[in-house]
Formats: sequence, C-alpha cells, structure tokens
Amino acid sequence: MTGAAPGRVLVGGVGYRWFGDGSFALLVSDALADLQWASGVDVLDLGYGALHVAMDLADVDPPYERVVLVGVTERGRAPGQLYRFACDPGAPSAQDVQDRMYESGAGVIDLDHLLVIGRHFGGLPDDVVAIELEPHPGTTSDQLSPAAQALLPQAVELVRREVLAPARVPSRS
Repeated sequence: MTGAAPGRVLVGGVGYRWFGDGSFALLVSDALADLQWASGVDVLDLGYGALHVAMDLADVDPPYERVVLVGVTERGRAPGQLYRFACDPGAPSAQDVQDRMYESGAGVIDLDHLLVIGRHFGGLPDDVVAIELEPHPGTTSDQLSPAAQALLPQAVELVRREVLAPARVPSRS
C-alpha cells in the first residue's frame, strides 16, 4: 500500500453477514483486510454489538486517531449509491444513548448505534468518517445485489483514500 497513514487508524465494517446488501460493509472490510497497510492501520469486522465494540475501542492503547467506518444505512437518499460523511464529534444526548443501547442489546447492528455508543464511552476519536451504501429496498438474501457487488471496488478505493488522507478534525458546530 503506497503512502503513509496518519497515526493509528481503524477501518471497520459494520453490518450483518449473509444478509444481502446488509453484508456490503463487511465484504468491503474483508477486501480491505486483504490489502497491505502501513503499520498502525487495523481493519476489523465490527459486525457485532455496538456496546461491545465501544468497550473494545475504549480499551485500545494507544487509541485510534482516525476511524473509517463502512456501513449500509437507509437514509432516504438515492439507492445504490455510496455516500461519505464526517461524523459529528459531539456528545450524544442521554436519551439517544439509552435508546441505542436498548436496541443494540436486542441484537440490532447499526452504524448509528456504534457512533452514539462509541462516542458516549470514549471509544471513538473526533476524526471519524463513514462510507455508506444506501441500499435498494428489499435486498435481503444471502448475496449482494448486482448493483452493490459492482460498488465493492469503488468502496474499497474510497476507504483506502480516507485512510491515507491527512488527519482532520471535524468542526464542532
């Protein structure tokens, strides 16, 4: 892998295995794990409960300076597209934490749950970027849809660029 990553970086796929397009993020992280990375870059499957992931991340020493997450989230955008956004580094509300802990404890794996719970427990740095697939409705099978399959190489490249980009801290509004 060319270029040097800035500090310690975590790349994580958040989602379910064998769940159609809901598996996209984990397949992206699988592909990224097969690449050669500079020292300090970890690529992990974060397809388990947000509370457990947050606790694991809070215990990392030294902590990650940047986190790049890959997920699949329905947000009402054009389906079958990849979206990038810098995650809000602010503290979540107590009610949001409670609601997301409840759902996470019930087995719901969700990028937003990880962002809220991870922030609450101090497992995430200020520099967090998400790459998301907006899924087509009704794409739950044991394989990716052809559209999602075609986006895998693009997602891998987007994440690679994020890892190699200069460090930045989102502004607090």
